[in-house]
Formats: sequence, C-alpha cells, structure tokens
Amino acid sequence: MAPMPRTSKHMSRLIYCWLVSLAFGAPLAAQAASSTDIITGIVTNESGHPLADAVVTILSIETQITRSTKTNARGRYTILFPDGSGQYRLTVRFIGMVPVQRTIVRQADEDRIVANVKLSSTPVQLEELRVAARRPQGPGNQAPSPGATERNLTTDQVQRLPIDASDLTLLATLVPGVVSITGNDSTPGGFSVAGQRPTSNAVTLDGLTFGGASVPQDAVRNTRVITSSYDPARGQFSGGLVASTTRSGNNQTQGTINYGLRDQDLTVESGDDAFATGFNQHQVSFGFGGPLIKNKLFAFGSGLGRFRGDELQTLLSAAPATLQRFGVAPDSADRLLGLLGTLGVPVNSDLAKGSRHTDDVSSLLRLDWIVTQGHTITLRGDYRGNRQEPTRFGQLSVPAFDTRSSQKSGGVMLTANSRFGATVINEFRAYRSSSTSNSPLETALPAGRVQVVSDLDDVRGATNLTFGGLPGLPQRSSGSGFEATNELSLISGNGAHRIKLGGLFNRASSETDATQNRFGTYTYSSLADLEAGRPASYTRTLAPTIRATDQTAMALYAADTWQLSDALQFTYGARFEGAVYGGAPARNPAAESLFGIRTDRWPTEWRVSPRIGFTWFIRSEDGPPKLVVRGGIGEFRSPAPGSLFSSAQAASGFAGSEAQLVCIGANAPPPDWHAYRADPASIPTSCVGGGPGPSVPSRSPSITGFDPDFTAPRAVRTSLGVQRRFGLITYGAELSHALGRSQFGVRDLNLGAAQFTLVAEQRPVFVPIPAIDPRTGSIPLAASRRVVEYGNVLVFDSELRSRSTQLTLSANGVTRNGAFFNASYTFNRSRDQSSFAFGGAQRGLSGATTAGDPNVREWATSDFQRKHSLLLTMTYPVSRSLELTTITRFTSGSPYTPVVGSDVNGDGLRNDRAFVYGASAADPAVAAGMARLLGATSGGAVACLNRQLGRIADRNSCQGPWQTSVDFQLNFRPAVLGLDRRLTMSLVTTNFLIGVDQLFHGQDNLKGWGQAVRPDPTLLVVQGFNPATQSFTYAVNERFGANGTNTIGIRQPFQVGIQLRYTIGPDLMAQFRGQFSGGGQRGGGGGPGQFALRGGAGGGADMVARLTSTLPNPAADVIAIRIALNLTDDQVTRLEATADSLRALTKAVADRAQKELAKAGPNPDPGSMLASMRPVLESVRANSAWALKAIQGILTTDQWNRVPDRIKAPQRQRRDPGGPPQ
Repeated sequence: MAPMPRTSKHMSRLIYCWLVSLAFGAPLAAQAASSTDIITGIVTNESGHPLADAVVTILSIETQITRSTKTNARGRYTILFPDGSGQYRLTVRFIGMVPVQRTIVRQADEDRIVANVKLSSTPVQLEELRVAARRPQGPGNQAPSPGATERNLTTDQVQRLPIDASDLTLLATLVPGVVSITGNDSTPGGFSVAGQRPTSNAVTLDGLTFGGASVPQDAVRNTRVITSSYDPARGQFSGGLVASTTRSGNNQTQGTINYGLRDQDLTVESGDDAFATGFNQHQVSFGFGGPLIKNKLFAFGSGLGRFRGDELQTLLSAAPATLQRFGVAPDSADRLLGLLGTLGVPVNSDLAKGSRHTDDVSSLLRLDWIVTQGHTITLRGDYRGNRQEPTRFGQLSVPAFDTRSSQKSGGVMLTANSRFGATVINEFRAYRSSSTSNSPLETALPAGRVQVVSDLDDVRGATNLTFGGLPGLPQRSSGSGFEATNELSLISGNGAHRIKLGGLFNRASSETDATQNRFGTYTYSSLADLEAGRPASYTRTLAPTIRATDQTAMALYAADTWQLSDALQFTYGARFEGAVYGGAPARNPAAESLFGIRTDRWPTEWRVSPRIGFTWFIRSEDGPPKLVVRGGIGEFRSPAPGSLFSSAQAASGFAGSEAQLVCIGANAPPPDWHAYRADPASIPTSCVGGGPGPSVPSRSPSITGFDPDFTAPRAVRTSLGVQRRFGLITYGAELSHALGRSQFGVRDLNLGAAQFTLVAEQRPVFVPIPAIDPRTGSIPLAASRRVVEYGNVLVFDSELRSRSTQLTLSANGVTRNGAFFNASYTFNRSRDQSSFAFGGAQRGLSGATTAGDPNVREWATSDFQRKHSLLLTMTYPVSRSLELTTITRFTSGSPYTPVVGSDVNGDGLRNDRAFVYGASAADPAVAAGMARLLGATSGGAVACLNRQLGRIADRNSCQGPWQTSVDFQLNFRPAVLGLDRRLTMSLVTTNFLIGVDQLFHGQDNLKGWGQAVRPDPTLLVVQGFNPATQSFTYAVNERFGANGTNTIGIRQPFQVGIQLRYTIGPDLMAQFRGQFSGGGQRGGGGGPGQFALRGGAGGGADMVARLTSTLPNPAADVIAIRIALNLTDDQVTRLEATADSLRALTKAVADRAQKELAKAGPNPDPGSMLASMRPVLESVRANSAWALKAIQGILTTDQWNRVPDRIKAPQRQRRDPGGPPQ
C-alpha cells in the first residue's frame, strides 16, 4: 500500500494525540531534567536564509498561557514554559510573508522541543501538525533524557486507579522492577530499585529534595518514577528517583474537590476481632487555581485532611483463634495477664476495645509570576502535620498506658527561570524547610519480654510477648534544611547541542533525642520465670544523649545533550560531588590508642561520576516511533544516612556518655514493678552480684566511629532497552545491571577471640563457658569484649558490595475497544553482603546475620530480591460514562533466614543463623520437633531446610510464598442533571481476592488468597546451656516457615470504599473541538491561537468545513503541478474525477467525525472515545491509500517518479539550514 501523504496525517495525528492526552488527563510529555519546557528553533525564508525579528508566539494548550519573542540575527528563537504542558500552538509572523501556525507536541527523549519554521511569501496550504519529537513509550509517559527509563504518572491518571494518589512512595510501586519495602510504626516503609537500599532513593518536589512522603493529591501535576537516568544533572541517588511536580495556576480558572470514605460497615471481615476488621476513614481534599492577572500572575492552592481510625491490635484485643494463629495458646495469654496484675505491672484495659486514631493534614500554596517574556518567578509554601494516638504498640504486647506521636514539617521554595536572548537559559531553585516530631512518654517504666512456648494443634509454637514500658519512647527530634540549585544552559548555534553547567548546595541539620531502652528491659525465658521473679537478663541504656548533627552536600556538573541526528541523541557528562559532615564529638585518646578510632573526625569525601546515555529510534508517520533503542552507563552516588552520624555522636566512649548496662541471670536486679511505678528513680542502674562466671564489668560505655576511608554509597549502573510498536501497542524489553560499591556496613572492633566452639554446630562462641547462664542460656556482653572496660566498639566502613541484574518485558498501549493497559514481567537477581538500611550502628551490625564471626562479610541473596514479578494496570471503558480500572500484582516471595531467637555466639546481638538439625539430632526433643516441623510446615520451608541439614543455614536461603494483589475501581461519570461528567463517583475495592476467597470458601475455610504472608523466621529458641556438652538446649519453633491460613495472625478484610471527585474548569472536549472551529471567538483570552471553548461561532457546519479543508487531496495537488509533469488533458480529466471523489469521501469522514464528537458530549471517557473514533482514523488512511493508488494508475512511471515525496511518499524532512533534523 502506498504511504499516506504527510498532510493526510494531520487530522489522524491530532485526534490520536488528543485522545491519548485525554485518556491520561494530562499532556503527553514535558521536560525531563526539570519541569521546564524549552522550545527552540530557527525561522527561515523559502531560500533557507534566517529571518531576524520574526515574531514567534506560542500558546500552551493546557494552561492557555501565551509567550512571545523575536528571532535573533541567526533566525533563532527560544521560549521557556515552566511546568510545560508538552503541547503547544506555535504562530510565526514576519512582515511580507504568510504567517504559519503549527501544533507542536513533545513525544521523544529530547530535553527540548525543536520546531524550525520556513516562511513563504506566497500563500500556501495550512501547515500540518508538526511533531518535533517522538515519544518512545506508551501513553502517559513523559519524555525522559536520552537512555533513561522512567514512567510518568499524572494525578488524573492515578486518581482513576485503586491507589492512594497522595503517597509518593506507593506510586513508585506502579513501575516495573520497583520492590516495595513494608514499614511499621518505628521503621519507615520504602522501596528498592536495582537491588539498592531504600536509603539510596531520592524524592523531589519541583526539582528539589522533599523530606515528606505525601502531598495533597490535588496539588500534584505529575509524578515521574525514574529507575535509570544518565543525565549528570540528576544526583543524590543511586537507586531510584521519584520526581513530582506541583500544579500551577494558569489562564483557566479550574479546580477539583475530592471526598473519600472507608467504613467498617462496607467491610467483609475475615474474623471477629481487631485483627480481621477494616478501618474507618474520611478524606477530604481540594485544589483550586487560576489567574490573578491574566498572562501575568497565577495562584494555586491545595489542601488535604485524612482522618482514620483502626481498631487497636494488641494482646488485649486478640480473640483465642487469633492468638493461635500467632502461635500463642489462649491460656498462656490469660496466664500472662493474671501474672501482670499480681506483679503490679500496669495494664490499660481501656485499650482492649480501643482504636488508633491517625490524623494527617497537608496544604500547599503556589504563586507564579511572569515578570517578562523571558523571566518567571515561582513561590511555593507547603505544610504537613500528623498525629497518632495511641502509638508504638505491637500485636503481641500488653499496653500499660496511652501514648501519642506528632510530626510537623513544611517549607518555602523560590524558583526563577530566565532566558537571555535565544541561546542562554538559567534555572535557579531554593528551598528552606523545617520539621519537628515528638513522641512523649508520660510514665517511665521498664519494658518486659517473656518467651512463651505453646502446645497448639499438632505443633509447638514459640513467640515473645511484651508488656510494661515501651523501649522506643520517648523520642523527639527537630531538623532544618536548605537546598539550592542553579543550572545554566547554552544552546548551540544550530540547536544540536544543549550544554548544561550546574551546581547543588544542600545543608541539613538535626537534633534528635531517640535513645532506645532508656528505662530498661527485663527478659524472661518462660512464664514460670516471670512468676518467680527470675529474669534471664536486664539491659538498659544509661546517660542518653541528645544528638545534634549536620550534613553539607555539594555538587557541580557539566553535561551536553546532543541531537546527533533526527534519530540519535546522546547525553553525556560528569558530576563532581561530595559531602562534609558536622557534629563529631571530642577526640577520645583512649578510643584512638585502643581501637584506632578518631572520634573527632568524620569523613569528608569527593568523587567524580561520569555518565553517558543514548536513544536511537526509527520514526513513524502515524504516531510514536515504531522502534526505540536506549541505553547507557554511569556511576551514581547517594548521601550517607544521617542516622549513622547521630549514632556515632552519642557513643563517644567518654565517662558519662551513652553506655549499655547488661545484667545476666543472677546478676539481673529483681524487678519491683510497684516501686518503679511509684518512683521512676528506683529503676535499676546497676547489676547485682552473684552471677555466673568470672566478675566482669556490667556497665560499659560504647564507642562508634568511622573508618578513615568511609565514603557515601554509590553504584555503577548500565542498561539497554528496546521498544517496538505495532499499531497502538508497544512491546519492550530492558536488561539492566547494577554494581553497588561503598555500601555502608559495621564492624565490631572490641569483639575478642573465640573461646570455644559448639561441637554439634561448629559455631565459634566468643565468651568462656562459665560466663553463660546454664538455666537460661543468656550471655553477658562484657565476657566477649577484647577490652572489658568498653562495650560495643563499632566502626562504620564502606567496604560492602552488591550486585543486581534485572530483565523487564513489557507491553502497553490501547486495545481496539479503547482499554488502556500497562503490563510487565520482571526477573530480578540481587545479591549483597548486607541489606542493612535504617538505624544506627547496633542495628547495622546485626542486620547481616552470622554463622559465627559478625565481622566476616558474606555474599548472599539480598533482602530486596523478588525473583519474579508481574504487574498490570488497566483502564477499561464500559460505556461513555463508566470505566473499570485495576491494579494487579503477582510477586514471588521475599527471602528470609532461619535464625535463633537469642544470642548464641556471644557477640551481644540477636543475629545468629540457626543450625538445621535433622530427625537424628542428639536431643530427642529437638529431633521430635524437627520431625513434626518438616511434616507440617510449608513446602518451600521444607525444601529450604532439607538443603541445609546438618549445617548452619545461609542468609536468606529460604523464600516466602508468592504474594498476590488484585484491586479494582469503578468510575462513573454521569452526564445528566447538568453534571457534564464533571462528577466522578467511584467504588474502590481493597483486598479483592480476599473477598473472593470468602465468597467461595467462607470465613472458616479461607485459602489465604490475597493475604500478606510473612513466614516466621525463628527456627530455634534457647532454653538453657549445658556446660558439660558445650551445647545450648533448644526448642524447635514448629511454626517456622508456615504460610497457611492458620498461621496468618493479621487477616486483612475485603473492604469497599466510596470516592467522589468534582472537577471545576474547562471542558477538554470543547478545547479539542476548538482546534477545528476557529480560535478566540468564544474562548478566553490568551493571545493568538486561543482555542474556542464551545466550538466556535460557526457551530457544527464550521467544524465540518475545517475538518474537510484540513484533510489532503493528493489528486488536486498533482493537478497543481501538471505543467511540470507534462500531464495530458485526459490525465487531468481523470485526476479531476479522482479529486472530486476524494472530496466526497472526505466530506463523509468529516461528517462522521463531527457526529462522533457531538455524541461524546462533554468530558467523555477517553477509552470509549478512542474506540468510536478508530473507524474515522481508519477511513482517513483508507481514502488516502485509494487516492494514491488511483493517481499512480493514471500517471506514467516517469511521471509518478517525478511526483514530489510530499505528495506520494513523504519521509522525514531533511535538515533545515542552521537547525537540527526535523
């Protein structure tokens, strides 16, 4: 079939671009490195000579803001649109020449839109749609920099999906290969990219670091999740980048109002207690903006309030069936509660049926001032607040008193975008922020933990129950930050290069009071020991320290984005960055002489990170490129977490500094809970005599420092991807590899030599045999110390490594019935030497489990590996007013490690991997327990243990079950009662598969579909020590690795939510109609090219006429050049007949398009609209193909060969003089 003329594609391209844009509720693309669109080009005459002082006016289709400039002596113009829409109407005028008007759409990997214009002194046919760039991915993706992989998520798109649109971390999980990391009330949730730790990611808002994780959903214009990028302008991360852009006001007054309801009455519960119920939540948000001075000053404001209540999950609210699923016999829980009353430990029974209330509020206000056509200033303020009460209670804890926590944060941002002439651009940004958090504790009381081994149905379960105080409280912190960036860009004379020079300055300071265990913790080996007042140990942190630290990061970068040709682009350059850390304590000579640690010196380091990326594509005449290849290689650096430095400041080793009190067995002071409640000063600060083994100090100051060669984490990453489009569906494959370097880890410099070996396990133990308490198996820390006057002497180094390889296969696009989808499969293989990410030095040392010496680094499967994952998001149009959306995930299980429930190697940490005994173990109780375990636990756990029988288990050698998640959202947008589809009413499902499970199997026979399953990793619990045999006495936790429904303590329910969203502002369909019906007659102002909002003065007839004139007539074009082709009269007659026939066909197509547009009504569903318009687009192509075939049959071969390509077979335009390819 002969190719369609370039002009014949005007209508089909315009309709296609608009439909895809409407489908995702935002423009197709915007600039990648920041939110600013740079539009540049050269204006020439017919001879190719540049025209100076030509007037160039560009209208943003989305915002209706107009900007103008004049070309320079070389004919070049440059116009900036901060927060650019990616779609514009370009108008060029020059005295004595015919004005040209074009629609330009960003659709490619360029960091600027290039639109060269050639003016003519004689009238010409209306210019066709000009696509200056090509989009390499499916709908909804903004243009990344060359070589980058990212996904753009517009707010309108996300709000149509069953997901919290205000949670930036949650949005990141919609991208293939991003691994979600579950948090809790003391550890933040996060995500992992390329096997890197969650602390290696960065979140930005309007191009600057953002300390929060959520913003008002109506304030966000789009969120880009970048999993790989080779632009040196991007820094401060070695994992992934979540870059959000806020909405700005524009020439259109518009806004949204949202309400969301979650109610327990809309829940199908999977149990009869707090561990199986839904939650109540009211969420209200709004966003509203518009012009204060048209084309000059704009404002936008947004706010969100979320008020949630959950039934409190504690031991007091657990039903007997729930306790059994947690591995606790109900009579053991009852016995514990009775003992606590006898011992005088407070129990807040009011919380048994209480609720946890969580209130979140956030707001944002933004002002944009167009000072001149070349200068724009933006001022933004934001605020966030959170309050939770009660807080910090675990599922198996007995609350003693009420608790609460609160956080507040906010900041002010200033940006200035400037253009100097046509070749120089400067972007300046600065953000000042502050934050506070407070979790007070009104009652000082030691915490208690008791180990309970329960005989359940056919198995024995081992778990810990907690009571008394909360070791993590009180806490308070405050912080402030300042970040500024500046980027100077120079566009070369021919526009092929954009050279960028930039810098970053970031300073963050914090003051934290977050000492753990400041009032002590008693541990008991059994309920009998608790009743008898025989603690296995008592530990306490003495002399808690307020930690004040600061960190200053600086960076300089130089980069060039080079459009080598119309199909090949590069970005390359280097980033020079480093950091200075402040707040180190005084120099401790003893620490230096004994351990070689300079406590007063924290690292300062600088590094150069080179990068290069490319994108190559083959253009297509009817939409996005049909083939895209992209890739790159580079080094990336992320800042070291501030928690490392605050833990080092607190542990200086001086007398009076933070120290650890560890009392074992008979050395542990007997508890007097009544006295502690009456006088917190009576809480013990020392051990008592009479303990086992030699006399060793019980109070030991800690030291934490940094290796002199410590550097920030970094990663060398490379990727290669290819995408191939077939029609409206794009298939892709991407292979990436990441080598983690300088990953932070912890070594214990005060760990002595091994004193003996556990014979059966061949495990070294770092304390002498007499130091171990035979009754409980507890081990004193001081007995393992090389210098007994000190406790843990820990040093942070950056010697750890990681490796990650990932393959992603994807398909995305639009089906024939108008359904939009993104589907992907990801294979991931990640290994590392430690997956430690959050917390201080103590947690870092225990983060990598050990088979003996914790200072030995071993390679193993990473915590962040999810070997297989499948992700599907889809929007299916049921009708013009109704659509169904889904997010569906299937993910292979997370790895876990068989561990011992307490310290057995004497290093003072609960980080020991378990020895895997078989049925032939010397201890009959262990042998019987293992036999029952291997016969009852999950198949995956059995296979894992069988592979490792007779040896200590490897780290992350077991894998949990597959996790599945399917949720739906039904969106209904009625057109009746004058609503014009501005109101969206949505039903949202949460845990849909759980509802299906209950429907088919009933509450008492659930199969666990859709439940979050986390296998218990504890294989063995210590019950004593036998000095004669040099072995510990173990009990087998027979619930290890189980993933059946009888082991899922928290049963998530199926819940239905209701959401309402009302949109205020212009009708997108009316704007689209306006593109065919003339400009400005009934629309708002905004300068040349303003679209009419209601179809123009000519109404439907005018629209048909414009559609008819827009479509081409190649037969008439051939007649116009009949002299050059030497056409005969007969040929002209036949061509005129063909031209007349094509005009009739074109009129029919235009009539049909007009009817479809009218039938769609206001604000139509984009999927159904695309399905109804598809036949129109196919008719356009068929008519053009028929006309070309008829023309070729009329002309001779020689004549056909002389017909210009612009008529018969247009290809990409050749390079315009003085400019890059078009």
